[in-house]
Amino acid sequence: MAVPQHAVSFGYGHLLRRLGGPTYIGREREALVFRGERFSYGALHDRAARLASALAADGFAKGDRVAVLLKNDPAWFDVFFAVSALGGVVVPVNFLLRQHEAAFILKDSGASTLVVGDDLAETARAALAEAPGARRVLVVSNAGGVPGPGAAALPGARDLAAFAAPAPIAWPEVGISLHDPNLLQYTSGTTGFPKGATHTVSTLLWNSFHQVADFQIDARERYLCVPALCWAAGLHDFTLAALWMGGTVVLNPSGGLAIPDLLDVLERERVTRVLLVPTILKQLVESPEVKRRDLSALRDVLTGAEAVPVPVILRFQEVLPKVTLVQGYGMSEGPTIATYLRAEDAVRKVGSCGKPCTNVELRVVDELDRDLPPGQAGEIVTRSPATMVGYWGREDATAETLRDGWLHTGDLGILDDEGYLTICGRKKDMYISGGLNVYPAEIESVLLGDTAIAECAVVGVADERWGEVGRAIVVPKEGAKLDPAALLGRCREALATFKVPKEVVLRTDPLPRTASGKVKKFLLREDPAARA
Repeated sequence: MAVPQHAVSFGYGHLLRRLGGPTYIGREREALVFRGERFSYGALHDRAARLASALAADGFAKGDRVAVLLKNDPAWFDVFFAVSALGGVVVPVNFLLRQHEAAFILKDSGASTLVVGDDLAETARAALAEAPGARRVLVVSNAGGVPGPGAAALPGARDLAAFAAPAPIAWPEVGISLHDPNLLQYTSGTTGFPKGATHTVSTLLWNSFHQVADFQIDARERYLCVPALCWAAGLHDFTLAALWMGGTVVLNPSGGLAIPDLLDVLERERVTRVLLVPTILKQLVESPEVKRRDLSALRDVLTGAEAVPVPVILRFQEVLPKVTLVQGYGMSEGPTIATYLRAEDAVRKVGSCGKPCTNVELRVVDELDRDLPPGQAGEIVTRSPATMVGYWGREDATAETLRDGWLHTGDLGILDDEGYLTICGRKKDMYISGGLNVYPAEIESVLLGDTAIAECAVVGVADERWGEVGRAIVVPKEGAKLDPAALLGRCREALATFKVPKEVVLRTDPLPRTASGKVKKFLLREDPAARA
């Protein structure tokens, strides 16, 4: 017997009813820690329920989009769970975006509500001038613990806490289907304007459930969330899964992350798991303080976005011998963790991001979508119930990316004869020199073997003789001196001649990156400053 879609009513909007409701034994269990303030599941339940009631009374309708321009703050969870319970769609907006970039997302998503931190009021004001469609603007005062101008800076805006306070602690009854849109996760825009990856109630649930199984998440979890919640890695890598299982999320404030501060919170909060981008991971293992801290509760450190050099892996195993280093690969389109490499394979399979997670099928294919043999580079395609259903309002882009049920990631990879995946780079990053394919990731791995290099990127640039040649942009570590000729010599020793870059450019500024940590190579090709 077919079950009507409207009869299905279970998703993230109901999590707090299960964990924080008045009849659940875990109501007093610690759910969230932020800047030393502690929130129980009961407190999160009451806050989100009041907001849901207030929005419903204010005319919020199922399917309405809510843009969230907010740094890490407890209000993020109020909004996510309240909007999910009402059948609405959450639209995270990266707080690093400029006004016209934020305005693009407001217009593209058709958001009728904007939730904004008062410290970002000026960005919101300018964005709303370009995209005036949001008829409801709610301001989070003292957002992230940083005072700002508040609702007064935005004409017609209301303070979110004052808006929700008079409402009853009750969940409006809304029929929700597993197929209803629940979140628009805008891509980082490595090649241009971002696209809204549309996730449903079902795809979000699948994204968390597989993490519970693959990483053994339970109520004892104390996960330190370092990434911003507006990024896919922030909200969807372990944060929601930990909350689903009744664990605790220690939320790191947005902004610069100093290693001593990171060690303080890992030690004080008895953190069991943390996700760190490779640049922070490198700083962590180089810190002399690590061995002096009590990190006995820490089980896993996860990393991704780029390959971790062997010296960093070996140093990690030396300074944190009882902690598992897990390298992974994922995307905004989902799953946000599609593959992972366990510690026992970290050196044996160096450069690999592991095998697929339990709810992921993965292939490497040629231009005609035919499977390629082990050792041959091609496009990575995945199939999973955690994959988006398409790009919001972009039928052409959806048709190009989702074909025959497979997500064409645009990433290039190689499977070895044991099924381990190695990323070669973006399909659009590959260049052809003298008729031969060159994969920048292979060259970058060789360069990063020099411990004096902080980060590097290789891009293809036009050349009259060869069509394209490589340019390596290298950022030295602070105080280090690098010789471009010596770096080219290193490449000649390790690589075929056609793969050796034509030039090495030293750069003092960090490489431009997306919110998820990927290098914006199109800027390095186009921006003359990359040569300075």
